[in-house]
Amino acid sequence: MWGITGTGYLLDECIDLMKELQDEHSVDLTVILTKEGASVVKWYKKWLALTEAVKRVKVEKTPNIPFYAGPLQLGKYDIFLVCPVSANSVAKIVHGIADTLITNCIAQAIKGDMIVHIFPSDQDLEPITTSRPDGSPLVLKIRDIELENIEKLKKMEGIVVVPNFSDIKEIIVSKIKEKQ
Repeated sequence: MWGITGTGYLLDECIDLMKELQDEHSVDLTVILTKEGASVVKWYKKWLALTEAVKRVKVEKTPNIPFYAGPLQLGKYDIFLVCPVSANSVAKIVHGIADTLITNCIAQAIKGDMIVHIFPSDQDLEPITTSRPDGSPLVLKIRDIELENIEKLKKMEGIVVVPNFSDIKEIIVSKIKEKQ
């Protein structure tokens, strides 16, 4: 399962990686999005690319609908990756707030003893260059509070903070090999 929250950071790269994993490794993906995640994907005009890349794309109606918290808790998915994760979602996670589909799924997966891999958009000490919906560059300075929340996230039980986007493919391929 792959979750997306409300940030456009590396969105193209995420969709490309989803395609690659399915084509090269026959990964069976389910993508879940918070309401804000769906809004951002549409704002960046990537909805068609995402839904063409992945058969099962589900958008939050409530924190428990569509119902994935239970299946995650029961180990029905081999891996739960949330990428990209907005600073807002990170803040909710570190403060125990589970009021979106993804923050609720994270809480329930961890309660079911599943490791959750999280790639936050705002974890670099230096400003990051991302892109606007029109493709032009946007430089963002990461605030101290966001960096503090990343440090808290790293200390949380059941969570692995993925430091580099390039690590995600290796994590998933490693899980595939483990299951063979």
